[in-house]
Amino acid sequence: MDMDIDGTDGKPYVLIEPRKLPITKGSRNRVNYTNGESSNSLLGTFLEPKTGIVYDKRMRYHGNLHEDEHHPEDPKRITVIQEKIKDTGCLNRMVPIKAREVLPEEACLVHTEDHWDFVTKTAHMSDNELIKNADEYNSIYLNNETAFCARLSCGGVIELCKAVVEGTVTNGFANVRPPGHHAELNEPMGFCIFNNVAVAAQCLRKHYNVEKVFILDWDIHHGNGTQKAFYNDPNVVYCSIHRYENGHFYPGDKALANYTAIGGGEAKGKTINIPWPRAGMKDSDYIFAFNKVVMPIAYEFSPDIVIVSAGFDAAEGDPIGENHVSPSGFGHMTHMLKTLADGKLILALEGGYNLDSISKSALACVKVLLGEPPSKLGPIKPNQDCMETIHQVIRTQSKYWNCLAPVYYATEDRLPGQLLVDMAEMLKMYRTRNLYSKYKLIPVPLSDGKLGQRFTNLACCSGDLFRKEVVFFFVHDMADFRADTRATSNSINVSNSYMIDTVYLYIETILGNEHGIIDVDVPPVVNQPKNENQDLKDLLIFLWDNLIEATNPKKVILIGAGRGCRSLAGLINERDYSIMEKVVCTIMIPGPNEVPSVSKRTDLSTWYHNNANVLLPANHPFWDKKMKREHGSCSKIEDLNNMPVQDMLVHLHNDMFSHINQILVNGGPANSSNEEGNN
Repeated sequence: MDMDIDGTDGKPYVLIEPRKLPITKGSRNRVNYTNGESSNSLLGTFLEPKTGIVYDKRMRYHGNLHEDEHHPEDPKRITVIQEKIKDTGCLNRMVPIKAREVLPEEACLVHTEDHWDFVTKTAHMSDNELIKNADEYNSIYLNNETAFCARLSCGGVIELCKAVVEGTVTNGFANVRPPGHHAELNEPMGFCIFNNVAVAAQCLRKHYNVEKVFILDWDIHHGNGTQKAFYNDPNVVYCSIHRYENGHFYPGDKALANYTAIGGGEAKGKTINIPWPRAGMKDSDYIFAFNKVVMPIAYEFSPDIVIVSAGFDAAEGDPIGENHVSPSGFGHMTHMLKTLADGKLILALEGGYNLDSISKSALACVKVLLGEPPSKLGPIKPNQDCMETIHQVIRTQSKYWNCLAPVYYATEDRLPGQLLVDMAEMLKMYRTRNLYSKYKLIPVPLSDGKLGQRFTNLACCSGDLFRKEVVFFFVHDMADFRADTRATSNSINVSNSYMIDTVYLYIETILGNEHGIIDVDVPPVVNQPKNENQDLKDLLIFLWDNLIEATNPKKVILIGAGRGCRSLAGLINERDYSIMEKVVCTIMIPGPNEVPSVSKRTDLSTWYHNNANVLLPANHPFWDKKMKREHGSCSKIEDLNNMPVQDMLVHLHNDMFSHINQILVNGGPANSSNEEGNN
């Protein structure tokens, strides 16, 4: 008998009285409601997702020939994961998918024949040949079982993807090694031999009519091989969340791994990089990235299948990744990805080198694949570096995705005939005129050389500086513009946009106390020059030599705010003895920027520690590091969390000048830090 569209095999529904709904026994944490006769209804099937798993212990045979040297890509990685899944009872609820070796015609959808031939030949090489060949590549090891294990790993991912597409299972976890996302067209690297995920994606597209694939790579390292495989393909989105550190973290391609790499040709916008600037990123940062970038783009792309390069080296405790993502964090990311592509989701193991961390993280993901909710996370509070990174990603990608509006238009997007005026130049002209008309501060004459070209009208001083016994040397970022942008572009609603400049509050306080001031406005970074900090330091040295030394005040107070703190520390290093003689107080407010340090020389670092108050937000990444005397006396202030530097200056103003006045009255340097610090 043909099944009716209501799924009841042509039988009428049984009317059931309220509160007498039959319940059939289901798996843990689930009940199946029926229409009174069969528990095998479509509803029951829907509530019971089938989760596949690929595992073959023979993949452990790929090992390091240097047995005396522990290698992080340990064969036990897949074993501990499998045991954790089994010990918790999850394995019994999963569908085993048999791994098989990838075929050459499949692997060569991504790799060259030369690459295939090289990997195949390793099975017959001597140990010396294997070691020699491995040394010619970037971070791999080889033995005679490498080729077989790599074929099995890649073929296992293909088989799991095939099972999901065919409907044998709804989703699945590929517990495989060696990993794959670093392997390039013609080169194994980064512990990877074949690019498992890339090859599987291409097989699905060629043999299973899968049109659009979304690849999410949450491994701590950028998946250079996967990105290159699809860089010009408009039907594959590759999105990577990775530790970047300005290109200094492995694999170390500064251009390829940055947010500015967006895809080529018709595929612009289909490569999305979320490059963390440092270690120490947490659940909040990853969830924020998912909510702001990953999921909006994924929904708009509307893929047919989602494949995750599931490295667990961003997990808490990983010795290489040094991030702090919890098992619950990975579970929540998996939970969100399950909402895409009718639930067709495959997680394929990549990196992860703490055996305890990877087993717990993989288990959390598997439980979510099986239908369990992820465990509760704490409050989502991303750090400043996270929010800045996501802002840059959205700004770059907004041209290609409607969900990331408003669209950011860069200067090169202006139409012919449109006048372009740099707002920093407008601010400089306004500020110079205003400082003179209101406070009689005059621009410091600079030479016609490099200093004059970069910093004219950015350094001003009291006209009667030579008469002052106390002089403030104040180095700070330019004023903030608080702009109300339009909904669809970064054009500004002028009537509701304004400038914030707290520096005027400081200037009025300093001049009101009859002190002198040298005020230095740090220009914004535009295509950051390599020698930007050196140029600014040279300016500060020029001002010290030609104004402080020439006027010879009795006491000098140094204040740095924002990016200028680093150059101010450079000045202290360059004019150390003069500064230790004249400066009675130093205050540094770096904001979200790096905490500067002076020379480790004992006398200077001791002086700086006793003289300099460094005021930091409690969530500044500095607190994750070891504090040293050359950083000064650092204070942790909760109220400064996520504040712009201009707002920090307002918040700190009264206490700061109370502290400075106390020092001036007492006649010498004093360090009074009543917050948590490194005293």
